[in-house]
Amino acid sequence: MKLSKKRIKFRNKKKLQSTFEFDLQQARGSDKIEYYKTQALYMRMYNEIQKQKFKVSTPKWDYVTEIIDFYKELGETGEWKSPTGKMLLGLYNKNKQAALNGGEVKNTNLMSIISRPEMLLLAYRSIKSNKGSMTKGAEMSADQWKTLTEEQKVLYLNSLTFPDKFNIQDVLLISRLLKKGLYPWGCSRRIYVPKPGVKDKIRPITIPPFLDRVVQKAIALILYSIYEPEFELLNRSFGFRPNKGVHDAIVACTSNFSSGKVTAIEGDIEAAYDTVNKKTLLEILGKKITDRKFLQLIKERLEYVYVEKTENGKTTRTKPEMGIPQGGIDSPYLFNIYMHELDKYVHKEIQEYADNLNKKKEERKKRLFNIPYAESVKLQRRILSEQRKVKKNLAYNKQDSKVKELRQQLYKLIKLKRLEKHRNLGMKSRDPHNKEILIHYIRYADDWILLTNGNKEIAQKMKNMIAIFLQIKLGLKLSEKKTIITNITENPAKFLGFELRHPARGPIYRKPLKTSIPNKYRKTNLQRKGGSTIIWAAPDKQRLINRMHMKGFCTKAGFPKEKPWLSCVEDQVIVERYNATIRGLAEFYMPVIRNAATIQRWIYILRFSCLKTLAQKYRTSIGGIYKKFGIRRNLRSEQTIKVTIRLKVSEQIMEKSWTLYTYKDLKRIMFSKEKRQDQKNRQEKFWSIEKKQEIGDYPLKSGRIPTVTNDKFLDKVSWVSLRTQASLDMPCANCGAMESQQHHVKHIRKSTYALIQEGATVKKVMALRNRKQVPLCPDCHRNLVHGGKYDSTKLIKLVPTRLVDNRVVHVESFVKPGIEYNQKSLQEKGWKIVKQQKGSVKEHNPDDSDTDII
Repeated sequence: MKLSKKRIKFRNKKKLQSTFEFDLQQARGSDKIEYYKTQALYMRMYNEIQKQKFKVSTPKWDYVTEIIDFYKELGETGEWKSPTGKMLLGLYNKNKQAALNGGEVKNTNLMSIISRPEMLLLAYRSIKSNKGSMTKGAEMSADQWKTLTEEQKVLYLNSLTFPDKFNIQDVLLISRLLKKGLYPWGCSRRIYVPKPGVKDKIRPITIPPFLDRVVQKAIALILYSIYEPEFELLNRSFGFRPNKGVHDAIVACTSNFSSGKVTAIEGDIEAAYDTVNKKTLLEILGKKITDRKFLQLIKERLEYVYVEKTENGKTTRTKPEMGIPQGGIDSPYLFNIYMHELDKYVHKEIQEYADNLNKKKEERKKRLFNIPYAESVKLQRRILSEQRKVKKNLAYNKQDSKVKELRQQLYKLIKLKRLEKHRNLGMKSRDPHNKEILIHYIRYADDWILLTNGNKEIAQKMKNMIAIFLQIKLGLKLSEKKTIITNITENPAKFLGFELRHPARGPIYRKPLKTSIPNKYRKTNLQRKGGSTIIWAAPDKQRLINRMHMKGFCTKAGFPKEKPWLSCVEDQVIVERYNATIRGLAEFYMPVIRNAATIQRWIYILRFSCLKTLAQKYRTSIGGIYKKFGIRRNLRSEQTIKVTIRLKVSEQIMEKSWTLYTYKDLKRIMFSKEKRQDQKNRQEKFWSIEKKQEIGDYPLKSGRIPTVTNDKFLDKVSWVSLRTQASLDMPCANCGAMESQQHHVKHIRKSTYALIQEGATVKKVMALRNRKQVPLCPDCHRNLVHGGKYDSTKLIKLVPTRLVDNRVVHVESFVKPGIEYNQKSLQEKGWKIVKQQKGSVKEHNPDDSDTDII
């Protein structure tokens, strides 16, 4: 029995398997279970913690109230506008107008902006809560120390403890040194982190000191104002830019520009950041920036020194001649400016190459088709007569050489006739040599993709042109192994965790013939091929199975498995952790992929991994877990589990439930009216920029620091500036002294309150308030907190009329008018009051589907 081509192809198809190596340490670290465990313990200690909160009050109550009222009044009147915000907005508008008019503008006097204390405070506010903000850099060498002035030495010694002890005096000192061009750039520390799932491969990360990161952020804010209008106008770079992300890049890939473009060049640059030519980068910056002091600041920033430990345990200092360090705050944006030269090259030189090909084909088309109608009719008749003659001659001897020539002549005539028919029907020719060559280019940091409707030879020529440009002009090398040319009608192109595919052909339309004479032998429908469809996105299956296997959710073949290290925590913690992963997966893929059902397999893996983990915890089967926690078990597509917790607060019984997400739940969330509107806004924004109708004016997401491309930027940045200054003006939270500095701790949400040592009461108070920073005077900070002598006698004061007063650390809630600080109640956090009489709470039974915390 012969097998069909489809069956043979299916049998020869390789099974999807993970190519990553499972690492238990990486898998456990990816779960970040400490946070969830801490929150669960907080709930068990809820009543005790509430009692402790009532004991915490603010010293210098009247003085704090004066500060709050002062900044609140500034905000309510709206008279005060951030001077730094005005400067950044003016810089942005000037460059925006130049970009729209096609002109050039020279940006000067930038050092007066970056050296403003307000600018440095905005930069501090942006990065102080970043992941890794407490990570220290390295100490400078003795030779470098000798070259410093006294002011530089003072700032450097203070910066060794930053962000801890950060205060307004240091900000003013930084400002003075920047104006003089004497800012002392510190020494970075290089570490190597393992590449996820790849054995014996590591990635270098260079960590600058915290103060250098503040200045780097200030540099980035200025560069946003200068370069964002040009980036926006071209609209092809989406990585590490304000208000841009992966979804914007995929929207560009799947726009109408991709119609018919079936050949993809997937670009990859070897060691992109480490091989950037610093001199070339400064020359590129010099085209738009004429402030020599600012350029000198960036030059000094690029001449960084890093310290790393060797295998022998010794430390070495290195000053690389090439490259931008991965780990710097401004590094991704500087790299974007560098790679913008490639973006312009593609849209000029590669486009010119495509246009030249099209010109040749247009000339050929004109020679073939540009004839009057009467002449075309004569040509068609002549073709038919010539065909008859050729066919008669072919009937005599097929082996004769003359016959072969006539046969070739016949083929040419038939081809000419077909092309003439296409012209009469008003359709484009199917001849691949006559189609118009188009390109569509998208870049995300150092990853880029070029789509074209040309054949493989044309794509290879474009790839070679880009490789030569990168090597000669930018000093970068295109990876031959990873830069591949793909026909995406047969195999998908991989880009940013997605697969990009294109249908092999467009849809077929059937149009009924209009005829008054009935004829049963005549075709009643005219079949025509429709236009090419656009590229569509799907999840990258190989990437997903690699990640899930690496994180312990499934075996190498994709079969769900339990996570033993999670089976020792509370039920709701397990469900909450898996829900976070499931929702993250859905939010990343579902808004932009064509078929949402393609992620069902991956949701299935996560759900059953959760069920198996709970089954291991209770030493039962998945069926046993469904019996214990199951809901909607009669509906196969909606059956899931629900874990319920009850808590006694005063005389009330509170209840909260955690339900494991199903695919239907995710569809309801992801395709809600708000989510659909977000996706529609993203698409409309892309097209409005393409039509040059709108640049900037992005809505500001909650919790983000505004940039110049956000709508109402000046108003929003003024609020942020007021909040930042108010926080640094606060007195000591311990003794009430007027002079204060910021005390920082790491992982406050992972610090279990019950396990904090008794001598660290300040940390307990910060854990109660859930804040990573708190103002303390130098004496309390140095002697009581870091000296380990704190006895908690001054901070804990019973003030019944003020109860929980967190205004020292929550001052930002008071600055904004109309909103006053109010601690979130349990009901706002999703807890519900259970209507039960006093004393009628049932005892906890392990066989029940809920848990009581009394």
